[in-house]
Amino acid sequence: MSVWSCFAIVSDEVPYDLQLRKTIGRLATYFQYYGDLLVRINRWDPDALARFRADPLVARFLAPIDGTATTAELEHIGTLIPDEWLAPMATGTPSECAAAVRRQMELGCDAVLMHGATPAELAPVGDAYRQSAA
Repeated sequence: MSVWSCFAIVSDEVPYDLQLRKTIGRLATYFQYYGDLLVRINRWDPDALARFRADPLVARFLAPIDGTATTAELEHIGTLIPDEWLAPMATGTPSECAAAVRRQMELGCDAVLMHGATPAELAPVGDAYRQSAA
């Protein structure tokens, strides 16, 4: 049996507005559609999800947040999401992201499925990962 980590990776080489869309926006969209499940499975505070959903800006979105929110809206939405809910992803420099991938392997994963970014956006992370192994 193999254990794969499905791991979101968004390095700081991605433009800021796109970083927000791929991190805050994507997670906010998940909360729009299956937030109760995510909160229950991860044992997160359901009151934080209720506050997120009750926010007037969030409540007005009828379409996926990650596809329609402006940068300013995503910055506001980011204030509603607890840091611990964003922690299970790799962000930062390509080297920091590569270290986070390595940490997944140290935790016992056989492989890491990198998602949340395009192959071109992940290339610097892959380069940093290979360099750290050399």
